[in-house]
Amino acid sequence: MEPIFTDKQLNNMSREDLISLMKIVQEQTKKKDTEIQLLKDKQKELEFLNAMLSDRLTLAQRKQFGASSEKYAEDYEQMNLFNEAEANADAETEELFEEIRSSSYKRKKRKGKKEEDLSNFEIVETRTYKLEGEARYCPACGSMKRPEKEPSLIRGSIATPSLVAGIMNAKYVNGMPLARQEREFARYDLDLSTKTMANWIINCADRYLKPLYQLMKEELLESRYIHCDESRIQVLGEPDQKGTTQNWMWVYLTDEFSGSPQMVLFDYERTRAGYHPVNFLGDRFHGYLTCDGYQAYHSLGEGIIVSGCLTHARRRFDAALTALKKDFTKEQLKETIAYQAMSRIGILYKIEEMIHNKTPEEKYEERQKQSRPVMDALFEWLHTMEDSVDRSSLIGDAILYTLNQEAYLKRYLEDGHLSIDNNSAERALKNFAVGRRNWLFAKSVRGAGTSALVYSITETALLNHLKPYAYLTYILDELRKMGAFPKEKELKKLLPWSEDLPEYCRTKLKNNTKPSDIEFGRQPETVSDGFYKMSIYG
Repeated sequence: MEPIFTDKQLNNMSREDLISLMKIVQEQTKKKDTEIQLLKDKQKELEFLNAMLSDRLTLAQRKQFGASSEKYAEDYEQMNLFNEAEANADAETEELFEEIRSSSYKRKKRKGKKEEDLSNFEIVETRTYKLEGEARYCPACGSMKRPEKEPSLIRGSIATPSLVAGIMNAKYVNGMPLARQEREFARYDLDLSTKTMANWIINCADRYLKPLYQLMKEELLESRYIHCDESRIQVLGEPDQKGTTQNWMWVYLTDEFSGSPQMVLFDYERTRAGYHPVNFLGDRFHGYLTCDGYQAYHSLGEGIIVSGCLTHARRRFDAALTALKKDFTKEQLKETIAYQAMSRIGILYKIEEMIHNKTPEEKYEERQKQSRPVMDALFEWLHTMEDSVDRSSLIGDAILYTLNQEAYLKRYLEDGHLSIDNNSAERALKNFAVGRRNWLFAKSVRGAGTSALVYSITETALLNHLKPYAYLTYILDELRKMGAFPKEKELKKLLPWSEDLPEYCRTKLKNNTKPSDIEFGRQPETVSDGFYKMSIYG
């Protein structure tokens, strides 16, 4: 290869020209080193993916051709936890709702069935409805008046507010399936079937919880800042769709800086189309919306400003780093692009941890002083690799995704009320995700909608430091007394953030601890790099 400059030309160069030439050579060398490092990282990624695919092929062959040592018991069906209420609701059960009884057919009820079911329930309270003195007589004709009995929770049912609240709390808060609850009741000689409990949940959700949900939504639309996320759910009962089609559960959340009460609202929708959040938020909500990089959120109304999630970017670099763990030493890992990116992102999270308890105004000032220079340097560094990376590689995907989200990821610097990520919404979906591991699909749209209602109430209760069981018991009892058309003023007193709630509904354990590692994008098993704990050898 012919030299670029001859010896004579070099000897005749001025000092300034030589310095300029050295700078150009250094930049070219640095760029070449980066390209070499990217190629090395990609090679290790391919080796990792090849090994992983080989393992998957072996497992698939074993599953297809090998003998199965784990078989279900005869007639066993996997529990559908999320849609359990709808799946088990049965119009033929003894505890039918008044609304679904057929007027042309009267079921012949077994004598003594209700008394038998109640026989082993401990009687805690006896209510006597008695009139005294002159109140006993009708002023018009002097005949005796009959005292009015308080309405039952569900007509013709043995269900009480505390019993239904206990079932809801066990299922939606503690993840205890109705079938398991039925077995637990049976251990105490109590006859309470899964179908009966399923009917109770659906009936009470539609009749009592839905009005509260609507009021909560009104408050959410008036807030100035919300989080949004979505998660898959398969609903077999959706009309005109294949059984393998994925449907979606959307979640909308306010936090302590939203300018409104804290709440979580779940909303089941058939698809992941962008018009669902448009319809849900309507033209009422105007403010910031923190979300992941899903493009649908970027086509909302003009009054909605999207803020990105740095955790989603960090996860991509973590995935690239994971592919290198097998063959790289700790020192070699520190030289990778993925590790260096995570270190820079880690500094940003460390700053957030230090300013967590400051006011929004103080956060804004600290972010301008500390976070903005780090963020600008991060993207300036990533832009130098933009033309060198291979999009098909994990590190290439991480770099290009982060660059594509640059405007949204920097937005939290504009306002101290905003969060650096969307982890709050992801945590709100945690109970839903845990349940989804136990059920494979939902049977019907009604089942998904019922669970969305109950999850909204219980998760919001937890956010507002309420005891879910005590709170559910209280509101079901109060709503039962209000009748079919409760006044909005009275309903507002029952919302999870209402100051009118009795003290026994509130928990004494306040969340005064510092934010968890999960909130700041950390992983459970970590090692320290001096700035930030990152999952390298987990």
